[in-house]
Amino acid sequence: MRSPNFRCGDRIVVRTPEEIFATLDAEGRLDGLPFMPEMLEWCGKSFQVFRHVEKTCMEVEPGFYPNRRFAMNDVFFLDGPRCDGSGHDGCHRGCRIFWKEAWLRAADDVSASPPAIQEVAAARARLSVKPAADRYMCQSTELFSATEAFPGKKKPWLARIAIRELQNGELSVTLFTRLLFRWLRLRAWRTFAGDNSLRGPNTRTPSDSLDLQPGERVRVRSRNAIIATLDATGRNRGMGICEEMTRFCNGEADVNMRVERIIDEKTGKMRSMHQTVKLENLSGDSRACFECLCHGELGDCPRGELMFWREIWLERASEVRQ
Repeated sequence: MRSPNFRCGDRIVVRTPEEIFATLDAEGRLDGLPFMPEMLEWCGKSFQVFRHVEKTCMEVEPGFYPNRRFAMNDVFFLDGPRCDGSGHDGCHRGCRIFWKEAWLRAADDVSASPPAIQEVAAARARLSVKPAADRYMCQSTELFSATEAFPGKKKPWLARIAIRELQNGELSVTLFTRLLFRWLRLRAWRTFAGDNSLRGPNTRTPSDSLDLQPGERVRVRSRNAIIATLDATGRNRGMGICEEMTRFCNGEADVNMRVERIIDEKTGKMRSMHQTVKLENLSGDSRACFECLCHGELGDCPRGELMFWREIWLERASEVRQ
């Protein structure tokens, strides 16, 4: 496996649209990974490398999120904003953006300048986001085809990657230890409780509308109260809650935003969401409440998928359900 040219903390500049388009195939991809319209706003701007992405999870089928790798080992996350969905009809998924090394250059004394508005508009027109009337294409929907399975046994690979992330400064010793402890704890819990611990009693799951708005303070309901809203697959109206999210039961958080539509990465179809929100600032830990750290895998998953919360799993902090 080749060694990347950039490391965590390096200062880079996103290349110009024309430089990037020169790397893309007729479908707007490089090694299967699409360059998206939302990324054009970053061209010519300087950022720090946040993570080297040696592995990433994806939903292959309901409840199955395997880790896979990029064959060229040349993908990074930057310390900029997430995808805002502006090029995909306002998708609220909020994914981190994958950047191929060929789309970046090392920062130097030459000042970078963002492309002109006309250049961005012309570049947007060249990027396809809907290969079919009812299907969207983005990095999320194409992630499986842009990656490959780990050769041989996966756990030794994940262990080596976690150690490299620690050595490269992508994970602090404190965070590495915390992630390892939570992974061991979750494995012990699954051994003791099995895979049925988050399966509910319902055939048709209930809903509740709190009409929560950004900035409101809420409390996550108890584990038993949440399980009472789930079906036998651990889902409420098709959306699951992971074991990691239940660590926040009885904790308080702020509503970040309402989630109204997301692109399903398995099908590419836009799905309407109801009575669902994103949270932040749970017990003072904004990252832990905002994104999933994948404690079920050895080391975290750098993808950092956002957590979505059904309103029926929450209550206003000023109200207490009996």
